Amino acid sequence: MRTKLAFRNAAASLLLQLTLALSGILLPRFFIAVYGSPVNGLVSSITQFISYMTLVEAGIGAAGTVSLYQPLARGDLPSVSRIVSAARRFYLRSGALFAALAVLLTVFYPYAVRSEIQNVSFIRMMVLVLCVNGIVDYFFLGKYRVLLLADQRGYVISVIQIVGTVVMTAASIVLIQLNCSALLVKAVAAVIYLLRSLAVALYVRRHYPEVDFRAEADNAAFAQRWSALLHQVVGMVVNNTDIVLLTLLLARNALAEVSVYTVYNMVAYALSGLLQSISNGLGSGFGQVIASGERDTLRRSFSSYEYVFFLIIFAAYGSMAVLLYPFVGLYSADFTDGVVYLRWPLVALFTAGGLLQSLRLPGLTLITAAGHFRQTRVRAVVEAVINLGVSLALIRPLGIVGVLLGTCASYLYRTTDVILYSARHFVPGSLGRTLFRLLRNGLVTGAAVALGVRLQERLITGWGSWLLWAVVWSLALGAGLCLCNLLCEGAEFRALVRRFRELINRRRSA
Repeated sequence: MRTKLAFRNAAASLLLQLTLALSGILLPRFFIAVYGSPVNGLVSSITQFISYMTLVEAGIGAAGTVSLYQPLARGDLPSVSRIVSAARRFYLRSGALFAALAVLLTVFYPYAVRSEIQNVSFIRMMVLVLCVNGIVDYFFLGKYRVLLLADQRGYVISVIQIVGTVVMTAASIVLIQLNCSALLVKAVAAVIYLLRSLAVALYVRRHYPEVDFRAEADNAAFAQRWSALLHQVVGMVVNNTDIVLLTLLLARNALAEVSVYTVYNMVAYALSGLLQSISNGLGSGFGQVIASGERDTLRRSFSSYEYVFFLIIFAAYGSMAVLLYPFVGLYSADFTDGVVYLRWPLVALFTAGGLLQSLRLPGLTLITAAGHFRQTRVRAVVEAVINLGVSLALIRPLGIVGVLLGTCASYLYRTTDVILYSARHFVPGSLGRTLFRLLRNGLVTGAAVALGVRLQERLITGWGSWLLWAVVWSLALGAGLCLCNLLCEGAEFRALVRRFRELINRRRSA
């Protein structure tokens, strides 16, 4: 049952990320073409400031999910009720603080960008509209999400979000094509998000009638939330600092540069999201294995997970390194300032950063599932310090390149640390195997990318040829990596194939 739910979560999360990726690529192109790079940069900038405000969540979700693993595994419903009741109370407090911060952002943010957009009322209304999602999360959705994720029912949230994203994307494109106000486009998206949250609430109320969200709260279950918050702060600094720094510290064309950054980042974010969706789908399964003390199961499962995940990561970023530059060229062809979007250094740095970040996911899955927030907080702080220090030193002379170098430096440190930590504390004796997997996949991918970059300059002339080249290149690189891994670890490869066949047969029998 655990494997079945893990597979279902991973599949639904992967489909969600594909949907989000498609939406994230389509919408900005329509948005920039109609409203221009400054307005697109404005929306991206506000969104990043709001992401900092989400720190008021204070680690509630992560701490609550980890605390629910054991009572759910043993069917202790009274304990489950007490934990989700505490989550509800904490989320209400966070929601009140988030609303107060939203008011402050509405008042003061326009002064940061008024040199490029003078309509202060427009900016303030945009801030308020974009804050709606956060308010809905804290006052309404958060407590339900904690329960579903801990009970390996995250796929429910994913399916509802897929439907909502499709509807939102279609509605937004129609409104943009009708030349409606950018405010109306974002307001409709906020309403659809509210309806999506209502659907999640209805599902939980129907399928968990025995869970009392107003039971006596077990606040002790959230003892680790401050350590979890520290990790969230670090994640926010490392993953969301770039746009904020560009908005505040670039002397000229800050919003236009933010727009350039977001075009590259939407591809990097989509790819990272696809990979994280697989990791997130398996997190609760590993959490229950760790909580049950099944060490042999953990060792075997993690080895298979790492083996196939590294293969997928290198195939994904090897494809990105070759396909991103021509994609951006075609994507920005209709922009009035499209030429400023074509930058090879950004291709290299976004690819390197994404690869370094994703390689930590297998180890990070174990750290999160085990709830080792307090044990790893100092390491997380060091990552944030490296990111901010390098970015602040290089942003003025190098612009976007400077902040990306800061991001890559921090990712290199933290990924190395996560691999070492997980090998030491969860799967002893696995470090040599992990390093060998990184080395062989890295060598194959590096050699392939050097060849692919030369070939794509001659082969791509439009969207049709880009799409054909993307399919051919991705399949060729994936096949090469599969062959390499089969030759180096044939037993692991065959075990994966056998496990996949067994899963398919069980599904057919069911």
